[in-house]
Amino acid sequence: MVATSQFARTSAALGGLIWIAALLIRTGDSPETDLIQKIFLLAAFVIVPLALSLISLNDDCIAIRIAAWAQPISAILCFVSFLIPQGVVAGILASFWLALTVLIALAGILRLTFSTPRLTNEQSINVGMVYLPIGGAWLLASRLGIQPLGFGDTIVLLTAVHFHFAGFAAPVLTGLAGRAVSNRTAASRAVTLAALATIIGTPIVAAGITLSPTVALVGALVVTLGLTLLGIVVVNFVNPLINSRIARVFLLVGSLSSCAAMVLACLYAYSIVSHTLIIDIPHMAMTHGLLNSLGFALCSLLAWSFEKNGS
Repeated sequence: MVATSQFARTSAALGGLIWIAALLIRTGDSPETDLIQKIFLLAAFVIVPLALSLISLNDDCIAIRIAAWAQPISAILCFVSFLIPQGVVAGILASFWLALTVLIALAGILRLTFSTPRLTNEQSINVGMVYLPIGGAWLLASRLGIQPLGFGDTIVLLTAVHFHFAGFAAPVLTGLAGRAVSNRTAASRAVTLAALATIIGTPIVAAGITLSPTVALVGALVVTLGLTLLGIVVVNFVNPLINSRIARVFLLVGSLSSCAAMVLACLYAYSIVSHTLIIDIPHMAMTHGLLNSLGFALCSLLAWSFEKNGS
């Protein structure tokens, strides 16, 4: 039987080809919605399986085994749900992705249950896995055409994207960096602080969308602190330990992209608080969204994959 991690890595590679082909197909009603949907599909086809291949979960974990093998089908069904109008059928198709994320979260909960209670590199990864179904639930709401708490379609979809990248990919990448410097006290402590900020800041941003723009700004600042600190650690402490030259380049690109993306996120959050138009949602999707998804998440995960497989 093909190992779960190897299958997930292969799925990510094939998913990348499908995602590139999907770029040629218009799914959203507007250029803005179409771009956000494509960013979400990047998570479904590439980011999630690539992350699973790096977490190195044991094959005897039935939840993660089922999730890894079901991911390609779930991603395709998710894509099809974007090709049809919002409603019951689109929601049913998207529900398979929600079920997949629940399985991943279950594996994360099991890892949390049988691990140390203090925050570690693995705990950061585990929390990211637990956050993932929140994004799956918001995707389901988006495809059903439901607008929880009166949010518009764009905000509902953006929340789904937020929990796949900031909620899932960022904590996983923080944990992977922590593994590399686990025997270096100062760098390891810095990564732990980065993980704490990312884990706490992500739900604060989401809560701020509901409660107050000021709360969202605080959350954005906390996440920015965490990811900036992570970028500093990666550039100064992790990169020198990496054997693969291409992995070092991708990690550098990922770190710089993350810092730039979070500056834009803070500017957007501040513009909402101050009622000053600095950057709007369409421009955020074009800048922050692409920097965070292609630059930070994809490049960083590819870097760790290259390093793990000796490329």
